[in-house]
Amino acid sequence: MQPRCRLRVPVGYAASIQSDTGAGEGVLLDLSPTGCRMRSDIALNAGAYLALQIAVAQEPTPLAVEVSVVRWCKDGHVGVEFLRYSQGDRERVTDLVEPLLPKEAPAHREYATSTLSAVGS
Repeated sequence: MQPRCRLRVPVGYAASIQSDTGAGEGVLLDLSPTGCRMRSDIALNAGAYLALQIAVAQEPTPLAVEVSVVRWCKDGHVGVEFLRYSQGDRERVTDLVEPLLPKEAPAHREYATSTLSAVGS
């Protein structure tokens, strides 16, 4: 599995899902401009292609992700990568997510400088 390239922010958006095997409803649990984590009332498997209509609070028009793919499934959750948006919806997602991202990314421990020093003469 490849590591995620963008941070996701917690959300609670309802979504209508159209998959290879049928239609259903879901809830996005977190979101980034490139994907989401969600729960669904339909069975989804890794590799399944989806079309999503995401209802965003206080916006009259749902976000439309024309093509996305399920990358992983675990404990009733699925990770979805967005492949193709409807016109302008990528910018809408970015506008929703950007204000909620942390201002500074935490330092990675593996890149921190060591504070150990040699003891002895």
